[in-house]
Amino acid sequence: MHHLDQVSAVHRFLEHLRNATTDLAPAVLRLPASVYTDAAHHRRERDRLWRERPVVAGLSADLPEPGSWFTADVGAVPLLVTRDADGRARAFVNGCRHRGGRIADGRGRAEGRVFRCPFHSWTYAIDGCLVAIPEAEDAFAALDRSAFGLHERSCAEHAGVILVRAVGDGPLDGADLLRGVAGDLTALGIPDYHHFETKTTEWKCNWKLALDTFLESYHVFSLHRESVHPWYFSQPMIYDGFGSNLRFPVFRRTVEKLAESPESTWELADHATLQWWVAPNALFSYTRDELFLWRFHSPRPDRCVAVTSLYTRSPATTEDATNRLEEAFALQLQVAGREDFPMQEKVQEVLGSRALPEIVFGRNEVAAIHFHRALEDLLAHDPEGDG
Repeated sequence: MHHLDQVSAVHRFLEHLRNATTDLAPAVLRLPASVYTDAAHHRRERDRLWRERPVVAGLSADLPEPGSWFTADVGAVPLLVTRDADGRARAFVNGCRHRGGRIADGRGRAEGRVFRCPFHSWTYAIDGCLVAIPEAEDAFAALDRSAFGLHERSCAEHAGVILVRAVGDGPLDGADLLRGVAGDLTALGIPDYHHFETKTTEWKCNWKLALDTFLESYHVFSLHRESVHPWYFSQPMIYDGFGSNLRFPVFRRTVEKLAESPESTWELADHATLQWWVAPNALFSYTRDELFLWRFHSPRPDRCVAVTSLYTRSPATTEDATNRLEEAFALQLQVAGREDFPMQEKVQEVLGSRALPEIVFGRNEVAAIHFHRALEDLLAHDPEGDG
């Protein structure tokens, strides 16, 4: 965040604290339980939100040099994301044009800047072009090799963020997709960060339940009473909406001390966890020099896959630095994995019973309301016509 935005956020929060107030939405949100449980709604989300719209696939740090690559499943479409010889981020369907074998899994650097399908060793360049058909060149002589490269998908890189679209090959506007967020991430130096580790966990709840818990601190005094509440405020809450995206800081109790120091010395990240949601399913969480990227999706309505990545301002080059980052990662996953997500699994059981027809978000849970209203808008509009 730019310094003026940080100062503004602190003033807003401290004023709420003095007046025992908080940011409020215009009205409560009554949300049908079916948005978390209905199979037809889930298929619509898969098609509209993940396949037809762009999503955050990772950061520039995931492709640190030409030949770098990582894989991602987007709307159940397996993708291979690479950085080509010219330094451009590219995305392809992660399926060999021969018999559909996955070209790669995980992340790494392509040896010789080529990929070999493990099924029959068909070989592709880092730019997706087919370059070799071992042991069977004559058998496939009728194929136009120039038209038989990996199927390319739309990809954009902006403000250190890599966005992809699983269906279609039209251009993406990274600045528009990161509206309200790009400036903050650039100001924090995110384009120059380094990837430390990525972990994937699975939970028995809908992806939106997992994300809901990040977008309100109202539950901190209760669910996190013994873990983080001694250090973090539960309320007030402030947020800023930017079209489909939003910013939501969670303040530490030390923020009150800033009123005693000059504004020029204020650093919000020293006194809050800064969070940004980028539609539809990516959450950035920043504390000092560490950035967590959470990406959520549901293979079925009552299951959630959470992909969590940690990025740092400087690479871990010492044992002490590595240990510190491992501890930070473990703590992040511990709070979510022992308190937040298990609670959402219980919520899913209640909603799945169909005994509770709806849930209610209070006016104080304003960022969560923004999230659900934005999803409603995205599902209602033609993705190709949104810009």
